Amino acid sequence: MNRMSETPLPLDRFVVEEGNELIDLRAIGRAFRKHIVPVILVSALAMIGTATVYFMTPPSYLATATMVVERQAEEVVPVNSDTPALTTDSPTVDTTVEILQSPFIAGRVVDALKLTEEPEFNPALLKTNGQGPQTSEQQQAARDRAIRILGGSLTVQREGVSYAIAVRYESEDPKMAANIANATIDEYLLTRVEGEQGSTQRSADLLETRLEELRGEVLAAEAQVARYRSDEGLFAATDVSSITQQELSVLNTQLAEARAAEAAANARLSTARAQMSQGLSGESLGAALESEVVGALRAQRSVASAEVANLSTRYGQRHPSLIKAQSQLADIDTQIAAEVGRIVSSLKTEASAASGRTSSIASSIAGLQNRLAVDSDASVRLSELERNAASARELYQGFLDRYKESVARQGTESSGAKEVSRAAIPVLPVSPNPLLYITLALVAAGASSTAVVAGREFLENGLRTAEAVEKRLKINALGSIPEINSLPEVKKSGDPKPWPPQFLIDHPKSAFAEAFRALKTTLAMAPGRHKTKIISVTSALPGEGKTSSAICLAGAAARSGIRTLLVDCDSRRQASSRSLAKSITYGLTDVLNGEAALSQAVVHDKDSGVYFLGQKPDEDTPFDLMGSEAMSDLLKELRGQFQFVVLDTAPVLPVAESRMLAALADMVVFLVQWKKTPAKAAEIALHQLDDVGANVSGVVLSRVDVIEQARTGFGDAGLYFKRYKEYYA
Repeated sequence: MNRMSETPLPLDRFVVEEGNELIDLRAIGRAFRKHIVPVILVSALAMIGTATVYFMTPPSYLATATMVVERQAEEVVPVNSDTPALTTDSPTVDTTVEILQSPFIAGRVVDALKLTEEPEFNPALLKTNGQGPQTSEQQQAARDRAIRILGGSLTVQREGVSYAIAVRYESEDPKMAANIANATIDEYLLTRVEGEQGSTQRSADLLETRLEELRGEVLAAEAQVARYRSDEGLFAATDVSSITQQELSVLNTQLAEARAAEAAANARLSTARAQMSQGLSGESLGAALESEVVGALRAQRSVASAEVANLSTRYGQRHPSLIKAQSQLADIDTQIAAEVGRIVSSLKTEASAASGRTSSIASSIAGLQNRLAVDSDASVRLSELERNAASARELYQGFLDRYKESVARQGTESSGAKEVSRAAIPVLPVSPNPLLYITLALVAAGASSTAVVAGREFLENGLRTAEAVEKRLKINALGSIPEINSLPEVKKSGDPKPWPPQFLIDHPKSAFAEAFRALKTTLAMAPGRHKTKIISVTSALPGEGKTSSAICLAGAAARSGIRTLLVDCDSRRQASSRSLAKSITYGLTDVLNGEAALSQAVVHDKDSGVYFLGQKPDEDTPFDLMGSEAMSDLLKELRGQFQFVVLDTAPVLPVAESRMLAALADMVVFLVQWKKTPAKAAEIALHQLDDVGANVSGVVLSRVDVIEQARTGFGDAGLYFKRYKEYYA
């Protein structure tokens, strides 16, 4: 396309390269600044809505109770067991957490606090006002509903890795929240104690029943041992021997003694017999056979013998005294002999008795030995019976000890946990949380604002900045023309919107006037083969400020001392003619048709200094007249009389004559209304101008709101309007 001037400047010379960030934060900020009003509105609505929800939400209170699981259960009554008690571990604590929030515990809490009678847990009460009896099915349904409601607001959580467990309940009633948190722990502890009590009672009952069975078994086993011992005569004399063994031991001792006594008696008898066989006197026998009688007789004989010896010495054999003494001695010898005979006879009797006693004891021992052999065979069976009885007694004793322990433990059962702190009635509500709702309000405001901005950006198809013009239309942006009502001096005055050409005259130092002076300078300084510049001012659609811009551009050129002519080429609307000339005798059509000279048709506006070639009102102009050879000749004639010629043409899209005039002009100024003209319409119009060979110098943004542009026009000079607006008056 040949949209540029003859020696166009490259666009990238004026474009500031931005970073290739994945997310262009500046573009996002610019988008929000562009739509600041709807952003503020939707943000305010989001915050108001959130505030409404906050104030309509009933306050909720959170109560917390804490319990701890004991690592080792304390036993009031120690239980003898070979297996040590297991200590509490992490899975045990986690299991306790699950039990605390189970429907079973919730059901106990519902029953304990009678929550089915509370409207919070039984909404049906609000409908029936608590009137009328309920069936069992209705009561069960109400209980199940209360359990679900309680479980939905109950939170049980382990505190870190400790053995402490926090039970929290949230409710609109602070007292109810504290009661439920405390009741949950109470019911859990009570459940554990009841479970332990039930377990202990079941163990005691089972042991008692088994004890009765074992007692009968012990009695039967011991009776069987007694009967067998009685039948077999197996009675124990001591712990280590039976009666037979005891008797045998005694008889063996007696047998040894009897045999010793028999040997002694036989020895004495043998000695006596040997001495008597040798013809020994009783005196000699007395030495071997100890006897008190023999001893006394020996003493008498000694005295008598001494007397005989003495008398024999003194007297003769026939002396009476000697005979008497000898007679006494013989009598004593006779007595000794008789006593010795009696003793020998006694020794014979004694030896015979000892021999008989020994034989009797030996016979008894032989009988006992036979009896002992029989008892040994029977004792094997007795030992088996005794072992069975001992085993039964031991088993019975073990069960009896366990039974006593179970009975002793009743009433001392422990829950394995204890309450650390009870829930106090909360004073301050936890919900609605102001900070949370503020956060939600900010999030909602941000989300809604983002949605609004994204939607408006998606729906917006206009152009706002020179950068957007150059990127979208691929053509130079020549500048922007402010909307008069957006200028600070106009806003402060409060006057109705002035006519742009008159405002240009009245405020030559305003930003509006400066915009046209800058545009005039750009066009006048543009290189070209003609000294006189014929400039066609057009746009894609009507209502984009084309006529006002054409008049003001001509006025700016004229006030700078350039001989300027404005030609009204819009045969349909004739807007500039109606604005500048109250009455026109000859118009452009008359000049083209040769019905009037150029000097007759040109009107001079003294206020602006612009020469004007207009059209008569309601004058019919042939469709092809604007692109005719007469129009080309007229433009050549104008070059010789004026330095700057501005053609006010119709919009490109609806009227074809604008494209013909654009082809005849030296350059075309294409107006795009800021933020309003669809970019696609501008593209189509530029393509149509390119098709006829028009030299489009660039695009001018018209009716720009300088305040909004300063806020949202990132990448455009208008962004800095606030910093240099003091230069305008």
